[in-house]
Amino acid sequence: MNYNLFKLQKIILLSLLLVVIPFVKVTGQSKTDSITSFLQDEMIKRNIPGLQVAIIRNGKLELVRSFGSANIENRVKVNDSTMFSINSATKAFTGVAIMQLVEEGKIDLQGTISAYLDSLPNHWRAIKIYQLLTHTSGLPDLVDVRKGGFVEGLKYPEALKAIREYPMEFTAGTQMRYNQTNYVLLGQIIEKLSGKSFEKFIQERQFDPAGMKRTGFGDSRDIIMDKAPTYRLSKVTERNFVKGKTLERTWEEFTELRSTAGINSSASELANWILSLQNGILLKPQSLKTMWEAGKLSNGNYSGWALGWVARRNTAPRAVAGIGGARSWFYVYPDHNLAIIILTNLSTNQPEDLAPEVAGFYYPELKSVNGGSLPETVLPLRALLEKEGYNKAIQLSEKIKKRDGKFFLSERDLTNWAYYLLLIQHKPKEAVELFKLYVHLYPSDANAYEGLGEAYHSTGDLKNAIAAYKKTSELDPKNINASKKLKMLLNN
Repeated sequence: MNYNLFKLQKIILLSLLLVVIPFVKVTGQSKTDSITSFLQDEMIKRNIPGLQVAIIRNGKLELVRSFGSANIENRVKVNDSTMFSINSATKAFTGVAIMQLVEEGKIDLQGTISAYLDSLPNHWRAIKIYQLLTHTSGLPDLVDVRKGGFVEGLKYPEALKAIREYPMEFTAGTQMRYNQTNYVLLGQIIEKLSGKSFEKFIQERQFDPAGMKRTGFGDSRDIIMDKAPTYRLSKVTERNFVKGKTLERTWEEFTELRSTAGINSSASELANWILSLQNGILLKPQSLKTMWEAGKLSNGNYSGWALGWVARRNTAPRAVAGIGGARSWFYVYPDHNLAIIILTNLSTNQPEDLAPEVAGFYYPELKSVNGGSLPETVLPLRALLEKEGYNKAIQLSEKIKKRDGKFFLSERDLTNWAYYLLLIQHKPKEAVELFKLYVHLYPSDANAYEGLGEAYHSTGDLKNAIAAYKKTSELDPKNINASKKLKMLLNN
């Protein structure tokens, strides 16, 4: 590799972004022109090679467009036939499958998993189907997120067996923690009750009725016609790769995790699927309503998940979403008869906030500048901080808490908000103040200090960055990222 790959990628990306392919007749041309310009600008800012967007409004497909490069190496453009990985957005299909079995009287959402699966550990038996769907089960995760494989470096069967001996992470219903074990078990239940493989059940009950002729399951090992490979920005600097600037290929392997990830589809076919949901083809209206209702914890707070879907917003305008590898999302706004589907082939730079931004062209309150991309739990504090300054984050949060005893900021919401300011809005000083609040509220959480270290580093405050990373390592000695950054800063 004797040329500057990054420069070549930029040249290809900029040239291909000039090509915008409309596939359907659209209305409101000025609005769609604005959306097109916005997405093209964001693709350049975020180094996104290729993107598809579909918009459903008032029960009709209003817009489908494609931009950029599906395959950089071969200079293949994105078109209506391009297939993208949707990764963990597959869980939304699992949620639909469970609700289809509920309609048939085969599953009770409040029933325990021991009614459907045999030979479970005693401490798993009382967990409910509902808790698996909303990630509130407290089960240990068979996937080691930090190392990108199964726990203890084991293969899938051994890992699934090993975690049966692990303790519960929390009492079921008291917290929400996203993990793959929940949906592996749901997949097993679907297969047992249907007598079919998970892939075949989804094909027959969702892909076929929705007219998704080309959508299917597949990994990096498979040959998938018109598939756009997934790229990411390099995580390290080595050879011709520059950390955070050079695109590299990712590897996707979900063979044993089909109920958690692995679907490849296009924006237009996902639009057909959402329309089939809305039109009663896949689920009855009451089942759809139940599936999209945000789950709640035992203390009455929202869990952050509905049944297979992220409960992105729980107050008007409500939003549920399918999530996919920090690269592909579909948002549905049930009260606004609006759905936004955005698929990309870049697994970094947080493209998920593009969907609410596009929705904001129809409803301004959804735009990020108005707090539309943030969970409603942080909106009261955000309003005050925007007015009085982020340096008062701790003071103002305590003020709101005294006024409203139910005011609560979770680690997840603080993390998402702070990193949104740091990585997307490029406001490191404001992010520092939010991470300070995070540390104040959760002083034993290593992730809070790790985020604070990143934010300080971004402002150029190396002294405080080093202190934050040291604290991270104290609280979590296994945090490799913090150790590497600390070593780098100390050696500079």
